[in-house]
Amino acid sequence: MSSPTDPIFKGSVLAVDDCPTTREVMRASLEHLGYSVHAVDSGFAALEAVEQGAFDAIVLDVEMPGMDGRAVGRALREHPRAATAVIAMHSSVDEAAVRAGFKGYDAFVPKADNPRALGECVDGLIRRRRD
Repeated sequence: MSSPTDPIFKGSVLAVDDCPTTREVMRASLEHLGYSVHAVDSGFAALEAVEQGAFDAIVLDVEMPGMDGRAVGRALREHPRAATAVIAMHSSVDEAAVRAGFKGYDAFVPKADNPRALGECVDGLIRRRRD
């Protein structure tokens, strides 16, 4: 795992998915690119994580029990610590269904894409935001 003192550290990412396997794949893909990753299993845990610190990017699963990714995204856009973070929606549902419930995301990455595509998407979003 990269940390702020690591020479390849690029930033911090909050990965949110209720599936443990998907969380670990997201973590590995993003850490390989130099990001510090905090992975949580629910929308409620994501909001708690944001209370503890800021993230450069947030990757949200759309379909989660309790609080889905669209509701989490809307709440995060209102939160002072997350308002400037880039948000990538990561889902097996159609992007139109995501956009119907939450328009404030920066990218959509289908779960069918390979794990590297998610990492490259987040990496590109963060680099563009910093430029």
